[in-house]
Amino acid sequence: MKLYNYFRSSAAYRTRIAFNLKGLQPETVEVDLRSPTSDQKKPAYRAVNPQALVPALVVEETTIAQSLAIIEYLDEVHPEPPLMPRSPVNRARVRAMALAVA
Repeated sequence: MKLYNYFRSSAAYRTRIAFNLKGLQPETVEVDLRSPTSDQKKPAYRAVNPQALVPALVVEETTIAQSLAIIEYLDEVHPEPPLMPRSPVNRARVRAMALAVA
């Protein structure tokens, strides 16, 4: 797994928290978002993630964009420890809070 990341991105920070809670250490690639030298809009990064946003996770030659999609992927592939509560109602509440922040 390769995580494209920027240290000041709150979205990337969310994914790093999930990786840490799961005890996983992806290979990380820093994507400098600062203008005017931003890597974000360069063709090399747009080839990885056409949205040109961070974070992006590359798994099995597939790019998963958006922090919440990455976090849900991690929870499905590595179910222990779970990131979501067991109760459907509580899971919905957590998703609502996450979407409000995102």
